[in-house]
Amino acid sequence: MKFVKHLALMAMVALAAIANTACEEPEEEGKNPNLNHSLTLTVDVENITATSAKVKVAHEGKTADSWYGLLTTDTTTRIDELVVSTVEELKKGDIGSQLIFSKNYIKIFSPLTPATNYRYIAFGLSEEGEIYGEYASIDFTTLAQGSGNTGGSGDSGEDEVYGTMIVNPAWSIAFTGAGTIDGESYNNIVTVTSTDNNPYTIAVVYASEYDVAYLPQLGEYLLEDLYSYLESYNSAYGTEYVLNDMLYRGNGMTAFDELDPGYYMAIALGITSNGEISGLYAVSSVFEIEEEVPTSIYNGWIGDWVINGDNDRSCNVVIARRFANRSFNLMGFMGLPFSIVGEYSADRNDIIFYSQIVEPNYTFDDGTMANICLVGVDQDGRTYGLAENGEYGIAIAGVLEGGQRAIVRYGVNQPEYPKFNAMMLVADVNGKYYSVGNLEKWPAFNVMATIDAPSTTEEAQAVAPMKYVGRMKTLSAPSARLRLGEEIEVVKF
Repeated sequence: MKFVKHLALMAMVALAAIANTACEEPEEEGKNPNLNHSLTLTVDVENITATSAKVKVAHEGKTADSWYGLLTTDTTTRIDELVVSTVEELKKGDIGSQLIFSKNYIKIFSPLTPATNYRYIAFGLSEEGEIYGEYASIDFTTLAQGSGNTGGSGDSGEDEVYGTMIVNPAWSIAFTGAGTIDGESYNNIVTVTSTDNNPYTIAVVYASEYDVAYLPQLGEYLLEDLYSYLESYNSAYGTEYVLNDMLYRGNGMTAFDELDPGYYMAIALGITSNGEISGLYAVSSVFEIEEEVPTSIYNGWIGDWVINGDNDRSCNVVIARRFANRSFNLMGFMGLPFSIVGEYSADRNDIIFYSQIVEPNYTFDDGTMANICLVGVDQDGRTYGLAENGEYGIAIAGVLEGGQRAIVRYGVNQPEYPKFNAMMLVADVNGKYYSVGNLEKWPAFNVMATIDAPSTTEEAQAVAPMKYVGRMKTLSAPSARLRLGEEIEVVKF
């Protein structure tokens, strides 16, 4: 099976788990009755290569039974001692964000060190740091560098590692533009013609940044991306695809329809089914992704607006063109001089605002450096920090039947999705979040917030200069440094 992989659409899929009812035994005296002390985990390992291994964990308890998994090269210390020392370290941080709530769990560990002994331990653990149930463990050894693959289909014995970067004359790669893949139409297709059976993956980079010396690092990044996608896909759909299923052999093609306008080069990069950079590569000629001519409905969003929240708060903003018919910049939100990217859908004529870093490495007035981030706030006042595995949708702005523009929470029809009723800008300082600007100025959208042309009241005009600072300084930080606010508690999405 080949996966059509889009550069900007590697969204992580939520882990699928099925809750079963289990018979509960009477709790022993002195034990926490809220914990399943009869929890028994099982651990298995498959597809061991020189640099990766697939670990599978299962238990027959309840989906709510939380546990933790530990991978270590310490195979001599007693397991109970390793468990206790690990929990002591976890207690120094947020244990809850580290716990796993899945009865059937698959994780591909990569990169690992070749010819190394590893031990994986799974044990019941509560958010308070209480260990419970029976742990399970398994030892395994990664293969020596250059050894054969223990799993995967379609191996041909041609997965050699050359130790240096070599142009493969058997590969020809080109940007071929619009076309179809598996019956689906795409605008930006890259095609590889191959006369040998060496495996490879396909990537696209900015032409100005291409350097053959960085191809090994690019390969490591692509491998990490492939393993991450495999892990989420297998966990969500109960499949057992391996790296070899993600690689091309012979002719191949993939689409990159989310590329921003600019100049690019496509690369076919050799990746063995063992998860190694083979050294073989081929590059295309420079090609250009041109910006589209903006449509009238796209231009209808451009201008000065006021977001009127149903909490009687309002905010003057500017919506400006980013890439025609694809995205906008929202500036002046919360009265702050930062630019928020909104992804535009021409089919729906709406704008989706995702969690994102809007200003990296911003320096506050006290010298603190932080990333300015757009995050979501739900109806219970919980703030959601950026997801570990990508962005999440917060709000969507669209046009109602009567022509009124409005903003509502994203994912409104998804039962398990957070019920966001506001978005806000915060500062991320090494994983801790702090307020920026006036916390009282959020326009909320419990039902919807209207988007109107600016009023001419004195209050509206008083904040107008700040919004124009945002417009003129879309890509650079303001000269007057902002002050870092109070620390904000966040939860993981």
